[in-house]
Amino acid sequence: MNTTNPQNAFANGRTVRIKASNPIAQILSLLILLTIIVIGFIIFIPLAIIVIVLALVLFVYFKIKRAFANTRAPNGPLDGRRNVRVVERDE
Repeated sequence: MNTTNPQNAFANGRTVRIKASNPIAQILSLLILLTIIVIGFIIFIPLAIIVIVLALVLFVYFKIKRAFANTRAPNGPLDGRRNVRVVERDE
């Protein structure tokens, strides 16, 4: 039985050992991984800040819009009618 083939080893429940690469390859792979992580953060952090600021601006916009809409609503401060009562008459 060939235990070096990973497919056979996994099928038989055996472990597969991978020989460690040379130190230069390990350092290069670490540098590539760190570069990818740093580039990801350089893109992600400003994007997250932009999304948060945009969400706050939209929240404030709709709060102000609703406040102005409520001022003109019936019985609001800018309604223009004072002490208006509805009198129901029996017909």
